[in-house]
Amino acid sequence: MMCEYSGKLTEALVLARTRATELEKVRKLNCWGSDVIDVSIVRKMPNLEVCSLSVNGITTLKDFSYCQNLQELYIRKNAIENLSEICHLKTLPKLRSLWIADNPCCNRKNYRSTVLRHLPNLQKLDNIAVTEDEVNAAVEEGDDLWLTDSLTSKQSRNGSEPESETTDDEPSTDDSSKGKDSRLNEVVTLTMEETNKIRAQLGLKPLPQDKMTPPKSVASGTTKSRNSHILQAVLLLIKELDSESLEVVGNAVKNRLESL
Repeated sequence: MMCEYSGKLTEALVLARTRATELEKVRKLNCWGSDVIDVSIVRKMPNLEVCSLSVNGITTLKDFSYCQNLQELYIRKNAIENLSEICHLKTLPKLRSLWIADNPCCNRKNYRSTVLRHLPNLQKLDNIAVTEDEVNAAVEEGDDLWLTDSLTSKQSRNGSEPESETTDDEPSTDDSSKGKDSRLNEVVTLTMEETNKIRAQLGLKPLPQDKMTPPKSVASGTTKSRNSHILQAVLLLIKELDSESLEVVGNAVKNRLESL
């Protein structure tokens, strides 16, 4: 049974489809092949666990970043053009299965490794099981992605990719033609010193010089992006630890949280 509507997914339609009494109680939503474009209503579904919205016209994943209990997202054959949209899913701690194939953003050679670089906790991508070797290789083989203010602000207004010209939503520069360069400079790479510091804190041996890629320049105002990279590194390093070492890490995290 399909949802008989077009365009915007509304509260009334969701409740009718799921037979729930309120949005907070919705755990599973299936609106496959329903001409859906606007799914902003999912922001009001904090307990959503499984969401099937394949074969629609969705252009952004931003709305799903509010679904902190989301475990499975099926959104293949939609209209997502920019693979950077998956960065919106990095805030979802329970996401384990993502099916995003057959979107325009997937037409790139290293698409799978790029997704796994940014979502290393996935257990299944496009209905194919994710291996630990794939995740480890994705750190080197996957492309770096990031979200800019212009991308998120324009998509929220237009539901489309940002235009190239500078707007009031973009950081001001002396030369507007440098907008693209400034976005490229937002890529953050951990230096060897930073990486080995993390490894030392986790009880691991430091990496030798030949294992490290040359660091890229870090632009100002990239604290959030930097934290994201450090988090990815920590998550990957945790996989190398035994139970005793993990307990040490757990105590360190607890002490850190108490000190904040």
